[in-house]
Amino acid sequence: EGERDTAITKDSKQIIMEDEIGQIVKGLQWGDKFFDGEEGLIAVFDFDYEKIASFQKSVAWATMLFPPVLVLGSLCGCYPCFFQQQIKWATYSQHVAITQDGIKFVHDKRKTGCGLGCTDAGKTSKTVPFDKITDCDVTEPAGATCCCIDNVLSVINVDTASSGGGGEGGPKHELSLAGLKEPAKFKKLVWAMKRANANGQPVRSAAVAPTFTSVVSSPTAANTMERGLSNEETNVILRDIRSELKDLNANIKNLKS
Repeated sequence: EGERDTAITKDSKQIIMEDEIGQIVKGLQWGDKFFDGEEGLIAVFDFDYEKIASFQKSVAWATMLFPPVLVLGSLCGCYPCFFQQQIKWATYSQHVAITQDGIKFVHDKRKTGCGLGCTDAGKTSKTVPFDKITDCDVTEPAGATCCCIDNVLSVINVDTASSGGGGEGGPKHELSLAGLKEPAKFKKLVWAMKRANANGQPVRSAAVAPTFTSVVSSPTAANTMERGLSNEETNVILRDIRSELKDLNANIKNLKS
């Protein structure tokens, strides 16, 4: 009976945690369809591509006006002519999502240099497991770059036990994400997922986010329902299950007494 009671309590905690995660994801909307169909998907977070590209272009222009950089850039040939396109290629190929396994960041295949096929950069993917994360924090924009360009991008820094070493460029992070549209919600969801996974049972993506990708990719309720229950219906079911488990726990305690 003791083992059964422990299992019931553990399941109750899991449902409460999934309910917390469901509430966070319920308030999210995203337009990035890169992860559509991804197994174990919990939520996708959009980069503010336009703001990132605008900021990086401003920094690049300011840097190029510095004489030594201008000379070197001219010698390299491609950079002065293609730097705006290079920034666009690098920026718009970034994608990040929260999955059952952790934070998944993908830098998709993209053009570099002068845009020739022989200079293409291949797709890279990195997943940071929740149980390895030791810190996830947001650095709000402040100050200026090149003395005259206001910093406008929030930065999410994710650390693990193997990261954090300092160097000439500052501390080394496992993952840094600049320019997310909703950095605070990203941080909140990461910590909620970490707590849920620490309970010993991975969060079931179907329990917290059965329809979230369709919510943003289609405005109609019919399309939303094609992929499962609505957010509200899912939360109602989870609350009913939690209530039943509480009643079951109470009945077990009465039997023991």
